[in-house]
Amino acid sequence: MTPATATASKGRYVIEGNYPEITLDHLDQLTDRTGIIQHAIYSIPNRRTGYCTDDNARALIVAVCHHDATGSRESLRLVSTYLSFCHYAKIPNGKFHNFMSFDQVFLDGEGSEDCQGRTLWALGQCLAAKIHDNVKEVARNLFRDALWVPESLSYLRSRSYAALGLALYLQAHQEEEVADVLRAMADSIADTFEVNATTDWEWFENGLTYSNPLMPRALFMAYQALGDERYLQIAERSWAFLEKQCVIDGIVQIIGCNGWYYKGRERAWFDQQPIDAMMMVLGALDGLKATGNPHYLDTAKLCLDWFMGKNALGVPLHDPVTGGCFDGLAATGRNGNQGAESTISGLLTQIIMAPYIKDGQSLFVEK
Repeated sequence: MTPATATASKGRYVIEGNYPEITLDHLDQLTDRTGIIQHAIYSIPNRRTGYCTDDNARALIVAVCHHDATGSRESLRLVSTYLSFCHYAKIPNGKFHNFMSFDQVFLDGEGSEDCQGRTLWALGQCLAAKIHDNVKEVARNLFRDALWVPESLSYLRSRSYAALGLALYLQAHQEEEVADVLRAMADSIADTFEVNATTDWEWFENGLTYSNPLMPRALFMAYQALGDERYLQIAERSWAFLEKQCVIDGIVQIIGCNGWYYKGRERAWFDQQPIDAMMMVLGALDGLKATGNPHYLDTAKLCLDWFMGKNALGVPLHDPVTGGCFDGLAATGRNGNQGAESTISGLLTQIIMAPYIKDGQSLFVEK
């Protein structure tokens, strides 16, 4: 790990830099009375693509975190819209639909395993927030109805998403039943690492694909919730391996989705996706909380700077005009569209980094 550049101020670590204002304008542009539309044609909502619970759950996290930071009525209204979408997506067994057409017809019997885990994460974020109890009660009821779901999930990332929600739930309500489910999730993630990790590839699988920081983050959060040192040790080992692959000569190099990176094979350098940079910020900040090591904040800053142009192409992904985020870095340049997933990723990165930026509260645009 490189020497820390984050400095301590008033009992907390801070970074310095000139960063743009945080505005919800483009998020609001993509959102109608139903929810957030999946994709955009440049910065214009592409209504033909409809909606998905994945994006509405992620948008709910953004709105909740923004409201936590500002108390804004604008973000509280968006919380209501996105949470209402999740409520509408619920099916009788407690799981959730995912894809919905623009005319509000669900297109699946139930959503993917990742969709279930992401929705639990978003509901947990509501419960851990400083927000109206009416919102929390809706989120808690949805969460409790789905409490059986995590142990039905077979995929590593799906279980990791669920673990985030469970850990956040425990910040609000110390319930042994929820703690037991989180322990089962964290144990399975840790077991997967111990089965697959080798001395030259300290990772959970034989490849680095999407949302890689998710698994170390889940273990950092499980450690904070449950205190099991095994979770912390594996989180730190796997994070160090991931960071070595993704921070090269002081530049964040997200694993490219055009082929990924499998053990013993050539890695893909493009396309680099904003959601993976966002997940790295989230993981780094939970590494900071779990260990107190300011190096994690240095890494988070590099990921924030990736959005602002300190990346492989030297091209900003953040659009200061719309407040949105372009859809990724290809070898030929940035994708010109500003869809939901990317805009959510850029905004959440800005919002959660603001408390660590000197005078960061001034970045929020008041409405």
